[in-house]
Amino acid sequence: MAHHILLHRRAQALYHIKASSRLIELVLEHGAEILRSPRMQSERNYMQHGITSCYTHSICVAYMALRVAEILRVKINVRSMVRGSLLHDYFLYDWHDKNAACRFHTFRHPMVALRNALAEFDLDPVEQDIIRKHMFPLCFPPPRYKESFIITIADKCCAASEIWHLYSLENVIVGLERRIAELARTCLPEPEH
Repeated sequence: MAHHILLHRRAQALYHIKASSRLIELVLEHGAEILRSPRMQSERNYMQHGITSCYTHSICVAYMALRVAEILRVKINVRSMVRGSLLHDYFLYDWHDKNAACRFHTFRHPMVALRNALAEFDLDPVEQDIIRKHMFPLCFPPPRYKESFIITIADKCCAASEIWHLYSLENVIVGLERRIAELARTCLPEPEH
């Protein structure tokens, strides 16, 4: 039932963004460690906006940030931006469940996400700034790096689309999942005869 609702809502999107295989490869190249993490995989179980999981939202933000940087022709640290965007909502709880969520989730979740990310990954200053400041202007201080600022834009664009179905990034998600499956098959050891 939920799957049919998901397909129906995505079909209602006003615009379906065509996936760029080059940008998908950049997300995979720089985000593979994070995407393989069991805790990141657990984000599939937490809804973010509407019917979009935190996992899917994070991938969409990573992709959209690369797209925004490309459109604006901004030279960026691609690795830091992809990793920071994948971890920007790494709070690891269902914020809709008032018993599980921290109070004032909107304002506090960046610090929870940063704490969780630092416990599992080595993060550079740009990645930390992205996670901590992605809710600007709702949270202060403002972003320090251009990558952080681009993530604030990409995050708002993705959130608005997930809530109001302005456009669909389903092509991006399907393309990324297909590439992950292909890589998993090619990385498996050959069967012994």
